Amino acid sequence: MPRLLLSLALLLGSSPSRAAQAPPELVITNARIHTQDAAHHIVGALAVRGTTILATGSDAGMRALAGPRTRIVDVGGRVVLPGLIDAHTHPAQSAQDLDKCNLHDGELGAAGVKAAIAHCMQARRIGSDEWLEVVQVNASNLILSRADLDAIRSDGPLVLESADGHSGWGNSAALAAAHIDRNSRDPQGGRIERDRQGEPTGALRDAAEETLLAAIPEAPIAVQAERLRRAFALMSAIGLTSVQDAAVGDPEMSLYKYLYDRHRLRMRVRGCFHLTDLGAPAAKVVAAATAFRDKWLLDPQWLRADAVKIFADGVIEYPTQTAALLSPYLDAAGHRTSNTGPSYFQQDALDRIVAAIDAAGMSVHVHAIGDRAVRQSLDAFAYARARGVGSHNRDQIAHLELVDPADFARFKALDVIANFQLQWATFDAAYIGTATLPYLGAERSRYLYPARSLLEAGALIAGGSDWGVSTFNPFEAMEHAVTRSLGRGAKPLLPEQSLPLPVMVDAYTRNAAYALRQEQTTGSLEPGKRADLIVLDRDIFAIDPFELHATRVLVTYLDGHEVHRDAAAQF
Repeated sequence: MPRLLLSLALLLGSSPSRAAQAPPELVITNARIHTQDAAHHIVGALAVRGTTILATGSDAGMRALAGPRTRIVDVGGRVVLPGLIDAHTHPAQSAQDLDKCNLHDGELGAAGVKAAIAHCMQARRIGSDEWLEVVQVNASNLILSRADLDAIRSDGPLVLESADGHSGWGNSAALAAAHIDRNSRDPQGGRIERDRQGEPTGALRDAAEETLLAAIPEAPIAVQAERLRRAFALMSAIGLTSVQDAAVGDPEMSLYKYLYDRHRLRMRVRGCFHLTDLGAPAAKVVAAATAFRDKWLLDPQWLRADAVKIFADGVIEYPTQTAALLSPYLDAAGHRTSNTGPSYFQQDALDRIVAAIDAAGMSVHVHAIGDRAVRQSLDAFAYARARGVGSHNRDQIAHLELVDPADFARFKALDVIANFQLQWATFDAAYIGTATLPYLGAERSRYLYPARSLLEAGALIAGGSDWGVSTFNPFEAMEHAVTRSLGRGAKPLLPEQSLPLPVMVDAYTRNAAYALRQEQTTGSLEPGKRADLIVLDRDIFAIDPFELHATRVLVTYLDGHEVHRDAAAQF
């Protein structure tokens, strides 16, 4: 029996003649289909019945399966990939920024920020009782006093949110509305910047920012959900079919459910329960996380929240410097300071929490930027493994900006996924050139985003964007991972840490599916899996890697149905 028909018979539990009686609704032919299966087979065609891939193989073989109502699509020799998966992003929250005053992460400086906000205020005609929210503010080397913020806006609350998600600023009206004053205590995992008299300056770091943001009136859920739907449409247009929302609570999951209940959720979503009570006993943490998981297990194929997000630290860039380092930050002149960054967890508490989550069968997803935070996270995973829990549980550490070489091999040894955001792995003049390198020094800076080192040490690499911190375009991230550069002719960041393109495609397909615990249904184009796939306008494996960012997705299929079609798709 030919291998194609044998695979069909096994899949359908019937004979080849029975398979012929149930033809596919869709056959894609004349393609270069990278199946992303374990052997990375490339085939010419595939057939879809209902929501599922029926078979893959040759044009002739797939056409032979077609019935009178089968739609046969000739894609003209184009590359087809599995639907891409963003393993670390924040769609529910970031979608709410679509209509806000956006500074697009530009390195503007204090004067430029003031001018840009003034332009927004003039264009939007904000009323005195309205909150003005400014997003995507480049925080590197940015210092704004409370007087600066009040000068920008004195007749109502003003909030600035940094592009990296770890700093916020509020003018006097906003701080008053959030009840932040000289008597306010720093929250665990955060810092209120103060002047010499102890008064808040308006700058808030990490968890301290959440108090300010919580004071902002929310739009109705229907309005928020429509923004999320718009964001997902944009993601579909760039080839994404699944996402892992890296920090959710009830508000975020309610938005996903709103769309799901109305049959408008056109993205597979896995949520990570955001652990905010950093001082809680492990038993209380697990009780809250499992209750959240059970509450939001709405559809295993579409919407669930069976992971837990832990922030082990903040960010490296000056002046925030809340990332946890093994050795102190340097000052601007290169001299050693006493600042190693905060510890958001005591090691024994982190150990117990991670082990308890692993024992409950949920994935642990840790934000770790600094090398000490990475080591503490790995130590916690080692504690769990020593107690027999968590192996193959899809535990992961995200970001990994700075990793000590002594920890490279521990990822494989402990079954911890390296969840990289390699969109950032370039020599950016603001974030890297002026706000990071001088404060780390040359020796440590050799290990920024050490993707190749972790790959060679056997780590499984998954890809994510951290949107809205940066673009969710996976092809831009692939370009940066391969070139370690912002563009042709630009200075690269540690080019020896670049990754081959096939590794990055794995990171956004089969590896990301594994990280999301959905590799049985997505991540590769194989019989029996869901028909999530994309058609590209170019062969990304044959072009100059500096052209990857320009890749266009002509068609995106989710569960076998078109959810995006580019105007250039003439098939």
